[in-house]
Amino acid sequence: MFCSLLFLSLCVFYSDQRSTPEDDSYIAAVVEYQVSANSAVNLENYVRLIQDAGEQGADIVVFPEMTLTRGNSVTIPMNSTVREFPVPALHPELYDEVLVSISAAARQNEIYVVINIQEIVNCITNPNDEYCPQLNLYYFNTNVVFDRNGTIIDRYRKINLFGEFTRTPALRPDLGIFETDFGVTFGHFICFDLMFQVPAVQVVQRHNITDVVFTTMWFSEMPYLTAVEIQQAYAQTMNVNFLAAGANNVLVGSAGSGIYSGSAGALISIMPGQPTTRVLVSKVPKVPGQLMPQDTYPGPIYDDPAAMDNLVLITDPSLPSHVTRLLRNGSQEFTLIDKDVVCHFRVNLAQREGEMGPFYRAFIHDGINVYSKRQVGTISCAIIACKTEDIKSCPYKFNKDEETLVIEELEIKMTSYNKHYNTTLKCDDIVYYPISFRNNKFPLSPKNFSYEIANTPRDRSDSSEKTKDITKQVYREHITYRLNVPQENLVSFGIWGRIFNRDVNKKYLPSKEDKQKYIEIENIIYNTV
Repeated sequence: MFCSLLFLSLCVFYSDQRSTPEDDSYIAAVVEYQVSANSAVNLENYVRLIQDAGEQGADIVVFPEMTLTRGNSVTIPMNSTVREFPVPALHPELYDEVLVSISAAARQNEIYVVINIQEIVNCITNPNDEYCPQLNLYYFNTNVVFDRNGTIIDRYRKINLFGEFTRTPALRPDLGIFETDFGVTFGHFICFDLMFQVPAVQVVQRHNITDVVFTTMWFSEMPYLTAVEIQQAYAQTMNVNFLAAGANNVLVGSAGSGIYSGSAGALISIMPGQPTTRVLVSKVPKVPGQLMPQDTYPGPIYDDPAAMDNLVLITDPSLPSHVTRLLRNGSQEFTLIDKDVVCHFRVNLAQREGEMGPFYRAFIHDGINVYSKRQVGTISCAIIACKTEDIKSCPYKFNKDEETLVIEELEIKMTSYNKHYNTTLKCDDIVYYPISFRNNKFPLSPKNFSYEIANTPRDRSDSSEKTKDITKQVYREHITYRLNVPQENLVSFGIWGRIFNRDVNKKYLPSKEDKQKYIEIENIIYNTV
């Protein structure tokens, strides 16, 4: 077996035999890829990494968001050329070099490949090839999927843009779904999409999807939304296998990839504090969470301690406005209330003799948060580490020398809004995630906590009426989240949720200044300034 010397890869020996529909598992690979502005070098690297994944027996390999082309747009004529000549490698004169090269690599290595590119649609010269509401040039953030023959089998355009003012959101909320020859149907979406009902919840629940591909350039935010933390939480809540490939740029806070399986957590994951390109490979059970006892899984791959704090982490600026209470050493039990949500905390903190550790606060929030000028409904019950007693010092990612405060016991009981089923979208209007974040930048292993949701009847009445208020329901959700073993390195631990009906879906029209500012941000990301 070959392992590239140019890239850090996790070399795992798997059979060269392809997975089949009869197998109870398949082999997946995701790539943590170091950001570069050089498209030609990126394309060469991608081809090598596809070969690397193929030689490790992977059936599918996933690359991150916006790490292949930067400033170069690709045309994907799905309604004309792709329909008639779907294998770019066999018709190079009809396609961009990027599609031809990736198609050829997928074909040569007999592997499914998912890439992300900037797509251009010219509705001025080709108004009949695509859906064209106006005669404009449109730029989309797009996933493209190739099968083992190098055939383009699916395209998905990002619906929820994260301040990408030079691009257009998908003109229609089409979901990304593709089938494979090993009996697994995948949904797929991009980065900020994870935060929204369409597509992240709808693609799973409406189509009974058990496996999801995620391309991302994530910017981690403590305490609830660091990359591997929310990736693992999504896989558990949605009960799916989750293949997450992250862009790597530690100086701007972008890192984090992994392969997760339902309630089993990370089969393999990485959250590096240094510039990294790495292929992560793991066997994946077709039933999420049901690991085979004879199989071994790498799990989290931890940093060199010297690089632990190099990754830039931003913090949720809304925390000081939340309802909170400072914890003291010893046993304590209390209740916090915010609007219609109740959080009951039972905590036992033990201070090591003669040493000083972080402070902890309990938080509750029921309201609205803002991400990239989008107002969205959020809810949370959590304890969070702080540097001092001042709420403005929270959250605090302390170092190993400060692991002097042991959380001997912790249980959080949230009484909140019952999950409500949207009969139009065919999915839930509320989701809750078990989140945790340690000072080593990884979440807790699922074996170290218990997460239970009481079985309450789900409101399946029609929610299509604009006046429907899902927060005024008879039924209540009762969620219990507790530690199974003491912990001394927790930065945050709690329940974080999204109430989608609270989202403000007002369209924001970016100004020239917005677009110029985003270009400047991209120049920083791609180190072209």
